Amino acid sequence: MLSSLINPYEEQLSYELYEQKIPDCTLDEFESFFAKTLKPNALIMSLKLSKNQERLIAFLKSKAIDDELFLKLIKLYHWKEEGIFDSDENRDIALAFINRFFTKRLHFNHNDIAHSPATLLDIALTSSNPKALEALFSMPNHSVNIKQNQALQPKNIKESLALNPNTPKELQRSLLNLRNPRIDTFLALNPSLEASEQEEIFARGNEEPLLALSKNPNVSDELFNKLLEQKEPVVTMLLHNQLISPERFKKIPKHFYPILATSSTIESIKEKLIGISKEIDLLLLANPTLEAKELEELYKKYQEEAIVPLASNPNTPSTLLEEFYKLNQEEITLLLASNPNIPLYIMDELYEKNKHPINRALAQNPALKDEYIEFFKLDNELITLMSKIPTLREKIAKKREYV
Repeated sequence: MLSSLINPYEEQLSYELYEQKIPDCTLDEFESFFAKTLKPNALIMSLKLSKNQERLIAFLKSKAIDDELFLKLIKLYHWKEEGIFDSDENRDIALAFINRFFTKRLHFNHNDIAHSPATLLDIALTSSNPKALEALFSMPNHSVNIKQNQALQPKNIKESLALNPNTPKELQRSLLNLRNPRIDTFLALNPSLEASEQEEIFARGNEEPLLALSKNPNVSDELFNKLLEQKEPVVTMLLHNQLISPERFKKIPKHFYPILATSSTIESIKEKLIGISKEIDLLLLANPTLEAKELEELYKKYQEEAIVPLASNPNTPSTLLEEFYKLNQEEITLLLASNPNIPLYIMDELYEKNKHPINRALAQNPALKDEYIEFFKLDNELITLMSKIPTLREKIAKKREYV
């Protein structure tokens, strides 16, 4: 192994190696060769006994050892009761971990993200490597600042692990044992959490975890019935997020039917709601779960009273939307402007008016034309509104790629 700068002893050794026809190699090549000769169990025992952190750090920073050995060695690293990024040594080990286990994605500068403190949370939230997740659990609970409107986003490693469906069951159990309401909230959202542990969170009775449980797609029928007995915010969350089967429908008290009428989870029981009362029918008219024929039948029944909810429903037939447009009523026009099913000529006419209230409504239309998106991007308020619509947000992001 030759270097550009060598002392006399190394120079003599290099001559001897050359005479023996020993090929030269780079340091990386030598490290890779050396790593293959390691006996992991012996190395780990040696490091445990010697407590030689400098030697451990050298191994952890080496790219020559494989991920399996790296994850065994990082458990021996002593963070010295400091934060992950609070010292140069800790930072180096954290970056070594990140560079191994952060998944590259399109549309992002990998180097910038890899050196961001938030990247550890991303790994904790998305990794499917159980050993990597266990390693994260053993690290200091690194956290990042979050905005007030992002309160339901994980702000530290343990909260991210709680939300990751790939987190091993033993780790989920350890997280549950912390009895932390925020960690319970993210566990309650986790679709892989077992029914018995969902019940344990329910028994603790904290409001935020109960709201989170109401959104978990794998809530049992038994727990569904228990959540129905909670305060109205929990019930509303439950009925708006859980699939309502005929069996579940039988358990729902009638005074909750108006909440059901605004839910998108009623596909299998909507026929049971139609016709129960005028109040519920008018609520159903704005529900995109109903099909065009069902909406037309209700319109025939209620006529003028049905126009406002129908104007906002993307399943309302375009012929009806044209009819409503001709009424030339401001409230209805604004609802039509954000309806993706309006005929294109109506969208064009509304755009040509160039009135701010109409533009705001158009900016929330998932079917907004590309050329209108480009114009609206010049207005900060409109681009904020467009960014909240997934289809428009994707279009804006794609256009930025090519700028």
